[in-house]
Amino acid sequence: MSTNKKKRLKKKYSLILLFIGFLAVFIVLEFVFNPKNDGNDKTTIASKTFTKTDNSGKCDYVLMKTGNINQIKIGAYQACETVSLYNALVYFGKTQGQSAEDLINDLPLVGWGGDPDSGYAGDPWTANEDIPDGGFPTIWPEALMAFAQSKGLTVANLSGQSLDVIKASVLKEHIVEMWVTIDFATPAITYTDYYGHEVVANTHAVLLDGYDVKKKEFHVTDPIKGKYWLDEATVGAIYGSVAKFEILK
Repeated sequence: MSTNKKKRLKKKYSLILLFIGFLAVFIVLEFVFNPKNDGNDKTTIASKTFTKTDNSGKCDYVLMKTGNINQIKIGAYQACETVSLYNALVYFGKTQGQSAEDLINDLPLVGWGGDPDSGYAGDPWTANEDIPDGGFPTIWPEALMAFAQSKGLTVANLSGQSLDVIKASVLKEHIVEMWVTIDFATPAITYTDYYGHEVVANTHAVLLDGYDVKKKEFHVTDPIKGKYWLDEATVGAIYGSVAKFEILK
């Protein structure tokens, strides 16, 4: 990688997650859990879920009350994937008494230059300016899925599925963790080969934890920007634009 490209990879927010084009956005994790509960306990998952139905009784709106930890505030500058996972664990009531910091410290580390398919490459607590040249602090979905399962979640991989499949999953009250870009901006693609994949310098991971059929909007829980609604077209554009850069190993 040229010196200019290395420097360019670091000129982002204090969070930059340097990720791989094939995995960014194209890989989606669905945290599968049945949120229905017949009890009246206010702390149940059912109490954290708000739904509406249309005249035919079909669900056309869902909003799940996930956590809202901000990764920058806790100094986890490179940990968007894990902080998003923690925000999902809050919804499921499966934090096991851990804080987001505890969860991050439990990550299997494979060191700078390590294979993100096996664990977290680098250090999620590293400030952007301290990332070593050629270092790409990240964990890829295969390793994150295994980590999520170790925390008691059942997960499914929605890699390459259509946006309609993702919408249907959210409307069935499943949380989807999606690799997008910071601010859903145009992907900053580099041509560096890292474990067989290109690098997307502005990759970010968020939760899709709600959908409004009438407005055609997803609800996003973003570990930097917080909670907001975003139009389906914007989500779909980023999902598709990064997916087309797929490079298979």
